[in-house]
Amino acid sequence: MILTVTLNPAVDKIIILDKLKLGKLNRVKDAKALAGGKGINVSEVLSALGVDNTALAIVGGDNGNLINNYLEKRGVKTDFQWSNINTRQNLKIKENNSNRETEINETGRVTKKDIKAFKKNLDKYLTADNTIVLSGSLPEGVNKDIYAELIEKAVTQDAKVILDSSGEEFKQAINKAPYLVKPNLAEIENLLSTNIESDADLKKGAEYLLKKGIKIVMISLGAEGAFIASKDEAYRLYTPEVEVAQTTVGAGDTMVAGLAAEIDKNSSLKETAVYASALATVFVKSGSIENVTKEQLNEIRNTIKVKKIY
Repeated sequence: MILTVTLNPAVDKIIILDKLKLGKLNRVKDAKALAGGKGINVSEVLSALGVDNTALAIVGGDNGNLINNYLEKRGVKTDFQWSNINTRQNLKIKENNSNRETEINETGRVTKKDIKAFKKNLDKYLTADNTIVLSGSLPEGVNKDIYAELIEKAVTQDAKVILDSSGEEFKQAINKAPYLVKPNLAEIENLLSTNIESDADLKKGAEYLLKKGIKIVMISLGAEGAFIASKDEAYRLYTPEVEVAQTTVGAGDTMVAGLAAEIDKNSSLKETAVYASALATVFVKSGSIENVTKEQLNEIRNTIKVKKIY
């Protein structure tokens, strides 16, 4: 089974208007509230695909209840650690006239007691049969080495860990050899302090991570596709150009969901990369994972070009 971990979930309130006028009254065209946080997003995608998974997170207050109810209605299984602190809320403003998006995100906060209880709950899932997805930012009150600590615990129980993070927590976590990491182009460039300009550069970036004991490296390249590598094989994937239906936000989490689904059923490296890339692409094209059909997914899969690097 697949478990997703979200240490800093959020209620994502989306406001849609024609044009944002700073310092003036703005009339809202539409508004909605969604459950947010990268791990929770992954669970939503997996559940929509019919893949067995459970979302683990720390939530609290009215916002925590909103997240719980939202996911329950969508058939997402959860096992939440409840906190006395109200879960954060993020505001996303979308402008119809320009398609510009403005995000205002709260930091989020938990206590040491919350983290201790969360770790204890996670322990029961750390088995060789499970794939654990660690993704997203960290709230206040959590040490930067938390992902490294969780990976170390999971590895000792032979659980497979997929890591999708950035910054200092990512740098510390990769030293504990998660099963798979999925940096994007900016993150791999930041990690290596160099510009990535060719397949050879991508290969060097992947090799840097593989030497740390990581089994699979998937570098997402946005509209340019992806690069995936293990110690035995590597592929450069070129995805078709598609029109963005709504937004590209969420494509990365959709890709992670695809990776987790294929890894959990022991698919080949090439098939894992093709499926994850196709899923992210069709998500961007359709605008929502609920709009994705098997026919659309197969159509995109058949148009992805794959070049073997080694």
